[in-house]
Amino acid sequence: MMTDSVVPTTDLSSAEIVPPVVSNSEPFAPDRVDGYFALATFVLGFLFVRWVLLYWQGWGVSLFTVNYVSSVTLYLKHKGRAIPRASWFWLAILVLTGLSYGLWQGNGLQPWREFFLFGVAVYWVLIATDMTLLQGTSDWLPLDGLQGLFVIPLRNFWGQYKGLATLGKKRETRGQAMWPVALGIALALVITAMVVPLLMEADSGGFSAIFDNIGERLRWMQLSSVELQLHLMLTIPVAAYIYGLVVGSAHRRGMPSYKPEAAEKAVDSLRMLPAVTVFIVLGTITGLYLVFILSQIPYFFSAFTGARPEGWQVYSEYARNGFFELCSIAIINLSLLTAANLGIQKQARQKTLLKVLNCVVSLLTLLLIATAWSKMALYISVYGLSVKRLLPCVFMLFLTVVYLGVIALQRRCFSIVRLAAVVGSVLFCLLCLSDPDGFVTRYNANRYLTGTLNNFDVSILYRAGAAGIDGALLVYDKTNDAVLRYELDGYIGYWQPMIRGAAGMPKDTLQNALARQMLSRQSR
Repeated sequence: MMTDSVVPTTDLSSAEIVPPVVSNSEPFAPDRVDGYFALATFVLGFLFVRWVLLYWQGWGVSLFTVNYVSSVTLYLKHKGRAIPRASWFWLAILVLTGLSYGLWQGNGLQPWREFFLFGVAVYWVLIATDMTLLQGTSDWLPLDGLQGLFVIPLRNFWGQYKGLATLGKKRETRGQAMWPVALGIALALVITAMVVPLLMEADSGGFSAIFDNIGERLRWMQLSSVELQLHLMLTIPVAAYIYGLVVGSAHRRGMPSYKPEAAEKAVDSLRMLPAVTVFIVLGTITGLYLVFILSQIPYFFSAFTGARPEGWQVYSEYARNGFFELCSIAIINLSLLTAANLGIQKQARQKTLLKVLNCVVSLLTLLLIATAWSKMALYISVYGLSVKRLLPCVFMLFLTVVYLGVIALQRRCFSIVRLAAVVGSVLFCLLCLSDPDGFVTRYNANRYLTGTLNNFDVSILYRAGAAGIDGALLVYDKTNDAVLRYELDGYIGYWQPMIRGAAGMPKDTLQNALARQMLSRQSR
């Protein structure tokens, strides 16, 4: 829902030094700093293709994230751009999420972790360069996201080559001398990483002997000629995208051509629904929800007592049915509240009845969330935990905060979208750092060994990958069930070669290293 006034998150002291807005129609005039960054983006593009795009796992993603953040920050500093304090939150989310790749395999969070990391990497640049509509996270976040993902990088897609052209000109200051040195070293390392493996394949004498030990320790550098060609081909558009996003934002090219006031007027033009129409719709829906809940009290609230309602014989069917009902009703209610508050005539937005109906719909949804939470707890108590059962619990916590925010919005004016973005980002970042796959397998293993879980689901271990080794070995050492031990042998035999083969590769993680240690101790 859009609010009439949005509290900006940007430090006002930084607003004075923001350069004047450049018209999108003016030609791009890069300087030498832009030229050096054009070279740097080729390195970033190659590392993205090599370490991120092909794996989306391991320390390679973590190292790329650090390089990306460092390069962009250094570029903005040399451009004289003051980075607003509002961007530090998103910088922390970006770095912590990137570092989680080097810690845990995170199979259960795919592909959401990848989408989240990419989105935050783009949005952080917008916040750091004050390219959002209101110079901060606001209700216009979806529009800002579209600008950052598509408009800005694509409008400046070919700017990288204009930036490279500036390097042919005579340098104006001696203070920039370190740029070519640093970039030369970086490019030399990348080229060395590509050439040395090819030379080792072509030579079987002294050169290979010299680099055999080094090559074994640096297996991540090895590339076949076909892989090298593919990586270089993909590097070109990736580098152009990164350059277009960062430099386009720094030069304020591709920023929205309209002002916040014009955007607000566009939204106001949608407010055509009479207040009576909105009240009838919300009142009718609220009445239907009340009648439905009252008529289904035994069904909705039996989970609080730990029992199935009459007619339900399977726990899984009972729990899943409740969860999908929650998702459907929550989405419908959010859509309904958004449409009602955006569509109602402006003079009726402050009417008490509208605020009451907003609160009632939100409270009913919170009631359903609490009921679904109890159903999921009942389901987990019988069948154990999995990432697919853990994620709905986190999602329900997120929905709880959002609907509490909707209720608070009836008394105070703030950005509900910003609240949802901040809370959702913090929850998901904590989820990435907490190793949910490992937590799930250890939880099930401990419950199985203490006798509170009847069966140990080995299929969850397969989905967890290396994260399941700890729990699998714990059960394997203490169980007397021959069938279960045979299934655990199959899981360990399936994942052990891949865990050992990841050593020294960009997709390797701390979790893989710990798993290799546990497997080595087990084999002794």
